[in-house]
Amino acid sequence: MSAPADVVIGVDAGTTSVKAVAVDPSGTIVATAGSDPIPTHTPAPGASVQSPVAIWDALSSACRRGSAALPSSTRVRALAVAAQSGSVIPILGTSTGDRADEALTWMDSRSQTLVEAWGAITVEAIRLRSGWMPSPGLGLSTISWLQATGAVECNRWASVDDYLMERLTGSWLTNPSNAAGMQFMDVSSLEWSAELCEIAGIDSSTLSMIRGSGERGGMLHPSSARSTGLPDSLPVVVGGHDQACAALGLGVTAPGSALLSMGTAWVLTMITDRAETSSLPESFNLSPHVVPHRWTVSQNLGGLGAALASEMTPAGEAIEIALASQSPAADDPYFLPTIHHSDRTEWGELTQSVSPHDPVARIRAVMEACAFEARRAVEEAAPTVKVSKLTVVGGGTRSRYLTQQIADTVGVPLTVRADASWPALGAARLAAESLGWSPDVASAMPSITVHPGRSPDDTGERRYAEYRRLMTGARQ
Repeated sequence: MSAPADVVIGVDAGTTSVKAVAVDPSGTIVATAGSDPIPTHTPAPGASVQSPVAIWDALSSACRRGSAALPSSTRVRALAVAAQSGSVIPILGTSTGDRADEALTWMDSRSQTLVEAWGAITVEAIRLRSGWMPSPGLGLSTISWLQATGAVECNRWASVDDYLMERLTGSWLTNPSNAAGMQFMDVSSLEWSAELCEIAGIDSSTLSMIRGSGERGGMLHPSSARSTGLPDSLPVVVGGHDQACAALGLGVTAPGSALLSMGTAWVLTMITDRAETSSLPESFNLSPHVVPHRWTVSQNLGGLGAALASEMTPAGEAIEIALASQSPAADDPYFLPTIHHSDRTEWGELTQSVSPHDPVARIRAVMEACAFEARRAVEEAAPTVKVSKLTVVGGGTRSRYLTQQIADTVGVPLTVRADASWPALGAARLAAESLGWSPDVASAMPSITVHPGRSPDDTGERRYAEYRRLMTGARQ
């Protein structure tokens, strides 16, 4: 009789649902499962709230479904969670214990007016200490707004990751990459900053203890074992932010490597070994990686994937061939993304009209803008981090033409990875490494390498320069 198989569980606690994966010591995925959608409510203009109980139920459901898919002899050895960041869960003290009534998600914009009222000195302090520019939807702004309105009186401020860690183990623990989204942490020391806490009028004692990603966080509480279907006293490993965990799962950990997520929204995440904010452009955020002594420099490039989806209805092999058969001409139209226009989609506009019977021209313009935006972001971040190789994931990777355009325009090789729950796989890797395993999850998955086929010619360089000029004017 063969020995029982060992696995670890990685969980991706996202905004819309929770996914779980079981991975063996070699990095092979043994089972996957997901929860039902997590409802989001808008009780007031700008509000975006969820029930913390619904978030916990989604995690429990994904774990139960994942464990049920495993052979009965399988031994689950550890668990780790990757979680979205920025959402705030006020923990209310009562005579019978703590209570969490609602989670204000990272999409909640009710703190907008307060953020806009912060002066230059406050903004600079927030940026230099936290690595992030002030923005609605982050912990500092949401909690400052709640404090100013007197909407709640609580004894603890949590986010999704430490709320779930407490439900799993009974201990209030967070990690540096998720603490960054609360915007109370000094990005250099990885400790709560008294100066940032003072801005919101809170004490650091009301925040969870920061522990390193990959450390043992505790053991699964018996009641949580029953909810999740996982073994009693299962080691629970400190996880990380979903984007950082995705980078770990994909093997994007060395300085100079980068990850471009090409979903509905595009996010560029670059790796550095320096916690420097002074040379970082305002549109980039600096956060700790889940890997020790590494940080991520990231920028949201906007709804490029949504713009692509609006044009790719006739997508197919014929379109790919037509796109590759001709390069853009100097006088071809440009697509300017994220500009609202009544005669175009909400994702952008063309600088000149094209025939509705010529979908190739429209698609080429949108894809060119996607490649130009990737190059712009890489160039603007160059004073802090230089990109030498790029991993790409998401729906945009299904176009061979688009991935080749990005490789050519940015000038670095692309590793195209298959669709998977990469945040959950990164969390699984943290859990596995706590046991002394060394799983290479990415190598166990199929990939394609796309090398730059050509350097941008004179026409390409002129078009890039003109695109940058048009976008600068459009944003003013």
